[in-house]
Amino acid sequence: MDLFSRMIVGYTLSDKADTAFVAETVEAAFHSRGKPKDLMFHSDSGIQYTSKEFFRLLKSKDITQSVSRPGTPLDNAVAESFFATFKKEELYHREYHSYEELKKGIDEYILFYNQVRPHKKLKYVSPCEFEEAYYKNLQS
Repeated sequence: MDLFSRMIVGYTLSDKADTAFVAETVEAAFHSRGKPKDLMFHSDSGIQYTSKEFFRLLKSKDITQSVSRPGTPLDNAVAESFFATFKKEELYHREYHSYEELKKGIDEYILFYNQVRPHKKLKYVSPCEFEEAYYKNLQS
């Protein structure tokens, strides 16, 4: 998630949360945003985020890492809020019968979340609308 606009910029689905899975997601997000500079990656202190392999990946992209202290979920409140919203608005309202159905449901929700769903912190516009207005204002 890009904290500036609350846009979901990269995600993957896996049956295990290992370093390779997290690295794939970071790569996707990094490239989807055009390899930006001065990034910070924030996460909890799970082993997949604190491995040497993951540290090397972030360093190779000049991304600063920020890790929550154990037992402090408020350090990552925006991401925690997203997952709570996702569960309430999507996951708990559907029954998935296959991996493909789950993937499709997540894909559709992310599109809705990014393009349609208004966000209080963004003055009740979607992440896409927020970014469009921001970049349009920069050009003015």
